[in-house]
Amino acid sequence: METNKTEIKEKIKKNPFHFEWILPVITKPGKTIEKITSQEKSVWLTPLVVISVLIILAALVAGPIKRNIIQMGLNMPESFQYYSEEQQMQFMNAQANRTSPLFLYVFPILTSLAGLWVSFFLLSSLLHLSLTLAGSRSQNMRSYNLVGWSMLPLGVRLLVQIVAMLVTKTVVSNPGLSGFITGDIKGFAAFAAALLALIDIYFIWQIILLLVGVRPLSGLKRSSAWMATAISLVILMLLQSVPGFLSSALSGLTSSTPFFF
Repeated sequence: METNKTEIKEKIKKNPFHFEWILPVITKPGKTIEKITSQEKSVWLTPLVVISVLIILAALVAGPIKRNIIQMGLNMPESFQYYSEEQQMQFMNAQANRTSPLFLYVFPILTSLAGLWVSFFLLSSLLHLSLTLAGSRSQNMRSYNLVGWSMLPLGVRLLVQIVAMLVTKTVVSNPGLSGFITGDIKGFAAFAAALLALIDIYFIWQIILLLVGVRPLSGLKRSSAWMATAISLVILMLLQSVPGFLSSALSGLTSSTPFFF
């Protein structure tokens, strides 16, 4: 009997998934985040896997909607009638290519998954570096655990978007606060739009979870821990805005897509 109990405990310790923490992070964030940051082992995999699955599901829901928009010509530019016949033909051919599974599913899934995992590793590394420079001696793995679970609100965002797409049969065109910038945006305005696209209630929720967990994780004073977190987030947001800015600058679009989702 004792041997069986020991084996069960060892299996629990080796289990990389902790789905039992998902709801408590949302309903009881203080106690749950403190429990997560106290772990000396890697426990960050669960939220990343959940969000990755939701990314794939969101792409599968958005694909038919995008195809329908293209086929019905609902995404035609306002000045399309003034294009030359050659330009109109080039545009129509490009739109036809965008109805292929490669553009509707494969590319969106791969880019979103890459954005999620790269953002996770970047923010975890930046947070650990900032806390270390501020005087913390916490383990790198604990920063990874905190950042991973703090990203769970982004999964809630995906759930909301999936439900919205199923109900309205449309996709989100201006994420975050980017909708406040309209018209022909260029230069700094395009970069500002890409930056604002990252900011919404779910991102603010993520920041709150980080602030809740960073002090017990680091052992620093609240002001020092929060300042280190703020610096890490600002650097990450600036890096995330670059792809959206480049996309807007190269394509001339009036809206941008954030690197994260």
